[in-house]
Amino acid sequence: MAIWFVPWLGSLLLVSLWGPSAPASLLRRLGEHIQQFQESSALGLGLGLGAGALPKVGWLEQLLNPFNVSDRRSFLQIVMHSLGQKCLSFSRAETVAQLRSTEPQVSGVGDRQWLYQTCTEFGFYVTCENPRCPFSQLPALPSQLDLCEQVFGLSPLSVAQAVAQTNSYYGGQTPGANQVLFVNGDTDPWHVLSVTQALGSSESVLLIPSGSHCLDMAPERPSDSPSLRLGRQSIFQQLQTWLKLAKESQVKGEV
Repeated sequence: MAIWFVPWLGSLLLVSLWGPSAPASLLRRLGEHIQQFQESSALGLGLGLGAGALPKVGWLEQLLNPFNVSDRRSFLQIVMHSLGQKCLSFSRAETVAQLRSTEPQVSGVGDRQWLYQTCTEFGFYVTCENPRCPFSQLPALPSQLDLCEQVFGLSPLSVAQAVAQTNSYYGGQTPGANQVLFVNGDTDPWHVLSVTQALGSSESVLLIPSGSHCLDMAPERPSDSPSLRLGRQSIFQQLQTWLKLAKESQVKGEV
C-alpha cells in the first residue's frame, strides 16, 4: 500500500493523528493501515539523506493499537521515514517555495506536477468544511486555489474555466464511454466526482463499502474486508464478460 501526502495536506493529517483526541473513525482507519503495513513484506522505505529515525526494532511484529498515542507515533515515524523526511513543515511560505522549485528533489516528487494538473485540468481539491470533519478546516477551497496563483500565476477564474473545459471534453459524470467500469470506495473523498450511478450496460459502476482511495488496486492481503474481496471479484467478472464479447465479435468479423 502506498501512502502519499501532498505537502499542504500531509502536515494537517499527521497533526490530527498525533494528538491524544483523534476521532475514533480516523483511528480505526489508521488501524487498518497499520495492519496492512505489518502484513506487507515490502514497505518501500526511503533511505535517503534526511530520513527520520525508525521506531524501535521489532515494532512491526507487535500488535499496535491505533487508540494508543505511543503506537500512533510509531506508525507516523515509519510514514515519515518512507517519505525521506524528518518532519513536515507548517510554513505556507516554505510550501510555496518548494512547489515553485523546478530542481530535482529527493522528497515530494510529483507534488508540483500534480498541483499543476489540478490547476489546469480538473481541480480535485479536498476540502474539510463540515463541522464534523476530523481534520483541520484550513485547506479550504480558496486556500488551495491561492496555490495555483502563487505557484503558477493561474487565477481562480482560469482554474474554473479549465475544469469546465475538461468536463466538457470528457463528458463529466456522463462521459458516454463504452465498456468502462467506474470503481470507487465510499470513504474516498474523490468518489463524489466520479460516476457512481450506472449509465448503461457498457458504463457500469462499482462502489466498494468502506473502500479508501485506490484500495482495489493494492495487492490482496489477509486483512482485506469482505466488501473489498467481493469488489475485486466483481471487477474480474466484468472484465471476463467484456473480453468474451470482444472475442465473439472478433470471430464473427473473421467469418
